[in-house]
Amino acid sequence: MPDPLFRLRRRSPGGETLLLPLPQSLPGQKVGDLFLSQRPEEVYEAQGNILARFSLQEGEVLEVRFSLKTEALKHLPPWGKALLPEPPEAWPGILAHKGHKVERALGFLLSGQPHAWYLVDGLPLDPLMYQALQEDPSRLLPLGVAPHPLTYLGGHEGKRLLVLKAPWPGDETLPWDELHPVSPDPLPFLRGLAFTALGLSALGFPTGPWPYLPYLGLLAWRQGPALKALFLHSPRHALESLLFHAFALSVTGNPRPELGLVYLAHFIWNRLRPSASAPPGSPSEA
Repeated sequence: MPDPLFRLRRRSPGGETLLLPLPQSLPGQKVGDLFLSQRPEEVYEAQGNILARFSLQEGEVLEVRFSLKTEALKHLPPWGKALLPEPPEAWPGILAHKGHKVERALGFLLSGQPHAWYLVDGLPLDPLMYQALQEDPSRLLPLGVAPHPLTYLGGHEGKRLLVLKAPWPGDETLPWDELHPVSPDPLPFLRGLAFTALGLSALGFPTGPWPYLPYLGLLAWRQGPALKALFLHSPRHALESLLFHAFALSVTGNPRPELGLVYLAHFIWNRLRPSASAPPGSPSEA
């Protein structure tokens, strides 16, 4: 099966000369079949990055297409758990003070969201994702993964693209505007169909479950293994998704208000209760 195709795009707000990092094969990502919509003026390597220079007119769009195969990196280096007693925002400084090489890593989650993290002696360290998953372990379900926060101490889940490595500290920003898969994603259309059916049913025009089931089936195919992992790690966060879809299905045929009330109570409870993903041994561990 061929690797999925992605594209990076940059639209010039005005005539400018840009130095853009090109995606390349690195630990955790294999890049191939690179295609540029415009011939670069110059290509060279600097600080582990492949950089290309372009001159763009106002409003001109530059696009690079490539195949991408990602894999999880799961390392637990000696400095990993030693960081847990310290606030995550201090981790890069602590490691740099101890003599480790700390760099800034700029790229995208494969959802298309720009993302920044760190490289410590070449291994990924992601304090922001660690904190986000402590607060809500289901945050990455749309990507089909539900890793434990400790994954981000020297590793990652394999659903991201590293585009630019930069010195730290620094104020580098990612010059690419967006990342998208080349093939259209059917999920937004099926989601729209499903929620249209919910709206019609709520207005008194029951549609039955059939408009909702294709959306639910695609979600189960993409998120099923991750939802199972999330259930084993934090059942209350996994139940939130299951309760929502159970209530939604009932609305399309035989409305069950009690399911909606249970879902609402569970939703509120998840946001009021301390996280189940706190570091081992902490008072809030579930």
